[in-house]
Amino acid sequence: MLRLSIVLILSAVLVGCAGMKVVKTQSTMFYDNSYQPEGSVHVMSGDMDVSNNSLEFKTYKSKLEAKLTSVGHTVTDDPNDAQYIAFFTYGIDDGKEKNLSLAQYGQTGGGTTYSSGTVNSSGGGSATYSGTSYQMPTYGQVGTTNIKITTYKRIIAVDMVDAETVANEEPRIIYEGRTKSTGTCGVIGEVIDEMFEAMFTDFPSESGKNRTLQIPSVVDC
Repeated sequence: MLRLSIVLILSAVLVGCAGMKVVKTQSTMFYDNSYQPEGSVHVMSGDMDVSNNSLEFKTYKSKLEAKLTSVGHTVTDDPNDAQYIAFFTYGIDDGKEKNLSLAQYGQTGGGTTYSSGTVNSSGGGSATYSGTSYQMPTYGQVGTTNIKITTYKRIIAVDMVDAETVANEEPRIIYEGRTKSTGTCGVIGEVIDEMFEAMFTDFPSESGKNRTLQIPSVVDC
């Protein structure tokens, strides 16, 4: 019973660890000296190859708009009513394959053992014996296994400009935000919430400082 309890406890710990997921991110922000997280903003695609009418873009756009609202901006669907225009882009690469060597863990000793044999006496007699013994099990590394994994680079970018200068040859940029992440999920839609969370954590953060964050995740990928 004791051995069974130990095995069950170890299994629960391992399952719990496997279920803990994070998305590792790096974010860098730059702000104009006059920037304050307030005023109306209109979000549109900053990628000529991505239509503002794309259903995927609209899904991610709504997530960005929610974040902008949460930090103090007012979102408008009419660019003519906006104080700022936020150009939003996102992307993911084709992935890079690499080999990993993973440790395998299991029981390394202890438990129930069975022994038997024959004992010979000096007078020529002999006797047989058998029995079982029990020791507390020990666990550790019992080997390694090699696997191949593919990692993907994901990035989101937000460039906010003064709406009155958007038609100029060099519009006035008031905010630039970049968040990138590398991981085994090749579907950006599964990690974009966590990437937005990283971008807008403690917003506005220190201008020009690279921040590395691990965002708790419910990635299903």
